[in-house]
Order: sequence, then structure tokens, then C-alpha cells
Amino acid sequence: MVIFINDRPIRLIKKSKNSSYPPMEDYDVILDARLKPIKIADFKGHTCLLNVGPDQIEKIITELHADKPFDFHSLYILTDQKKELKKRICSLYQVIEAAGGVVLNPQNDVLWIHRLGKWDLPKGKLEKNESFKYAAVREVLEECNVVAELKSKVCTTYHTYSFKNERILKKTKWYVMESKQSGKLKPQLEENIERVEWISQAKMNKAVSDTYSSIRYVIQQFIVNQSQIPSKV
Repeated sequence: MVIFINDRPIRLIKKSKNSSYPPMEDYDVILDARLKPIKIADFKGHTCLLNVGPDQIEKIITELHADKPFDFHSLYILTDQKKELKKRICSLYQVIEAAGGVVLNPQNDVLWIHRLGKWDLPKGKLEKNESFKYAAVREVLEECNVVAELKSKVCTTYHTYSFKNERILKKTKWYVMESKQSGKLKPQLEENIERVEWISQAKMNKAVSDTYSSIRYVIQQFIVNQSQIPSKV
């Protein structure tokens, strides 16, 4: 589980022999909740937390939403209580479900939108009784005027924001999608989308460097997944 709070990734990772997470030497700070109280002021660079319980995670999440400057890039929470911590975190928010896509054309260019001064990928909230997969296809059509076919799952992200003094946790499922369409791209202006572009994967740096951390994570997962697909002989 990866949650983005104020554009910082918070990774909740189950401790087990089979888990994949950075070796301890890759962290700038390692803090053990059993040894001393966890203080956000102690977070630096890439911080790893050990032995954090549900009450402690609630306090950490609440403090991360306080209007204070923080000096860390990412947070890894290694735990054998992942299910309990995830449940406690979700209880602190109104959870909204959404879906989006990494859409490819026949040249393997990626479909990007530019909205509110940032590059983004097409996505949107689920409508009543709608599935994630159907919503992903619908949102691409509505936001970009592109008909796309869903191919595979990329990842799930969680990011937070405030709306009318309420904390929102948006759960978004991302899919690889393909489109054979060569028609005119049409941004959904009422959703503050300024323009829509196909950008080649070789030139995506301009978009990736000016987007949100959660979208960079989606693109990273997409690239990893693509590299694991066996080459056709």
C-alpha cells in the first residue's frame, strides 16, 4: 500500500521473508517505536519506521496533515500488522474510489493531460454501481475523446486531499489501455483540462518531471511491468 500525503509517498509494507523492500542501508533514518516515541521532526530523507502500532500510525497520519514544514522525502513503515494499520488509516478519511489509465497508441506513445498547471494521466471517480474497469475506459473517453481498450492492471494508489474541511482518501486503480484511434484529441474543459497530448515514452521526462509523486509512481510501475513482459520471438 502506498499513500501520498502532501505529495510524499508513505509505503506500508508487510514484514516477511518474501517481502521486497530496500535494504536497511538505503534508509537515511531508521526509527523503532519500541525504543522511543516516534516524532515526525526526526524524519529525514528516506525514513523507515519499525514496530508501529495502530494508535501510533493514527497519530503520525494526523500530524502529517498539520500545517507544518517537514524535512523528509518518503516514509517506509515495515510492519507485521499491515491489515490493522491500513484499516486504521482508512478510518481517518472519507474514502473515494477512482480509476485511470496509462493509454498507449499504436506507436506506444502515452496519453497525457495538462490540468491546473501540472501534467497528469486521465482518471476520475467511479459513478454509482460502476466497476473500476468500466470507469477507467469512460474517463479516458470523457477527458480526452479517446476510445481505449483495457489490457492489464498497473497498480493501485492512494492519495489524500481536503474538500470542504473533510479529509479525503482517493483510492485509484490504474490500468494499461490501448487505443487505435487517430482522431482529434479533445480536452474536457469543464474538468479544467487545458490540453491533451500523446507523448513518446522516450520524451516523457518533460511530463514526469512536472507531475505529482503519485503519477510518477504509476509510470514507474508501468515501466517495471513492461520490462517484465517476455519479448516475442
